[in-house]
Amino acid sequence: MPSAFKEVVKSAIKELDSRGDLIPVDSLRNSTSFRPYSLLRRKVSLSKYWKYRYKCVNLSIKDILEPSAPEPEPERCGCVKISDAADGSVQGDMALESMDQGKIAGAVAMSGSHSASMNVCILRVAQNTWVVMHQERHLQQPEHKILQQLRSRGVDVFVVTEVLQTQEEVQVTLNYDREGSGQFALPGVTCLQGEGKGHRSRKKMVTIPAGSILAFRVAQLLIDPTWDILLFPDDEKRTFELPSSSHRRKDGQKPRALSMFPEAQSRCAPLMLLTADFRGLRAEVKDKSAELWHLKMELREQLLRDIGRLLDDQPHMEALEASLEQGLCSGGQVEPLDGPAGSILKCLVLPSGELVLKLAEPISYLLGALTALTETQQKLLAEALETRMLLKQLELVEHILVQSTPWQEPSFVSLPLSLLGNSWDEEAPTWVLLEECGLTLRVDPPQVHWEPESEGPMCALYASLDLLSSLSQKPS
Repeated sequence: MPSAFKEVVKSAIKELDSRGDLIPVDSLRNSTSFRPYSLLRRKVSLSKYWKYRYKCVNLSIKDILEPSAPEPEPERCGCVKISDAADGSVQGDMALESMDQGKIAGAVAMSGSHSASMNVCILRVAQNTWVVMHQERHLQQPEHKILQQLRSRGVDVFVVTEVLQTQEEVQVTLNYDREGSGQFALPGVTCLQGEGKGHRSRKKMVTIPAGSILAFRVAQLLIDPTWDILLFPDDEKRTFELPSSSHRRKDGQKPRALSMFPEAQSRCAPLMLLTADFRGLRAEVKDKSAELWHLKMELREQLLRDIGRLLDDQPHMEALEASLEQGLCSGGQVEPLDGPAGSILKCLVLPSGELVLKLAEPISYLLGALTALTETQQKLLAEALETRMLLKQLELVEHILVQSTPWQEPSFVSLPLSLLGNSWDEEAPTWVLLEECGLTLRVDPPQVHWEPESEGPMCALYASLDLLSSLSQKPS
C-alpha cells in the first residue's frame, strides 16, 4: 500500500510544478527539516543513472557566515487550495472446464480510493536577498567544523531557496478493498465440489501538521576562496575546490574517488555513448562487480553478513560511507570503525590501515546504490539476504528495466508469473520494493505502470541487487 504522505506530495507537485524543479520530501518524518536557508549535503554520484538524496546537515546559512544574524524572512508567493480525490476498480475472472477434469472457476475484484484537501503556500528567498547577503556577510574563519568534514569527503553542499508548505493540518485517507471467489467440481466415483469467498479491506490515514514541508528547491553553495550560490544547476561545479597535491597519493596518482566512474566510462565508452538505457547500466554495474567474483567464499559470506547488519543500522552505514569516501579521495588511509562498519572495513584494508582500492571501490559503489534507496527498501534487502530472494528479485527488476525502455516515456510492463514467486500483492516484499521506487502495480493481470521518475530509484535497486547477488554466488 503506497505511502499516504507521498501521495499528497505527488498530487501537490503535479498541480504546482509543471517544470519539475521541486524536489519531493520523502517522508513525513523529514517534513520539518527542509526549511528556507537550511544547508543540505549531497554526494557526487558514482553513477550516471541515479543521484543521491539530499540530507540535512543541521546547519543554516547563518551558521557558517559572519556577522551572524537572522536571515530575512522568505517571500510568501500566494496560497493555493488543492483537493484530490480518486476512485478506481479492477475486475477479472477465469474458468477452466473439461469433460474429464471437471470445472474450476474464479473471480477477483479490487478497488481503491484516496482523498485529501489542503492549503499550501510557496515560500521563496528572493534573488536580491542572496545578493545583499553575499555583499554583507563572509565565511566564518576558521571554517565551520561540519564544512571541514564535508570538504574532506568531497561532498557538495546546497542551500534551500524555496519550499512548498502546508498552511493547515491535512487529513489523508487511503482505502483498498479486495474480494475473491472460486468454485471447483471434480468428477469421479464421488463428485467433489466446493466454493469459497474472501474479502480484505485496508485503510490508511495520516495527519500532516500545518507548516510541514512537502517539497523544496535548492541552490548549490560554492566555497573557495569566497562563498557564493549557484541558482541555476551546473553538474560541472563543485562546492569545494578539488583536493590539493598534499591530498594526492604518494605515487602521484590522482584521488581515486574522483575517477571511479570516468575510468569505467572510458572502458565502456563505445557502448555507453550509444545508449543510456539498460545496456549501459548493466555495463557500469558489471564493471564494479568484477573484482567481487574473485573473493574467497568465506570473505563473501562475512561481507554479506555485515552488510545485512548494516542495512538495519543507519549510523554505522553512514560512518562506513564517510570513511570510504574520505579514504578514496585522500589516498587510501582510513581510521578503524566500530560495529558492522568496522568489520567490513577490516576486509578492505591492509595491516597499515590503507584501503585495498580494488575492493573498496565496488563496496563504496554498492553503499552508494543502497543509500540511494529508501529505509524501507534497505530493510527489505536485509530480509532478502536471509531468504535467498536476491536473484529472483534481480531478474524481475531487470525485466522491468528492459521492457520499459525508453525510460523517459510512461509505459505498461507485463510481469511474467515465473518471476513473481508465491505471492504477488501489496504485502509481498518484492511488491513493496518496486512500489517504493514510485511504480504503480497491479495484481491481475500482473503489471507495472512505468513512470520516468522511477528511473533513478530502479537503477539503484538493480545495482544493489546485482552486487549483493555477486557476493552471494560461489567464487569463479
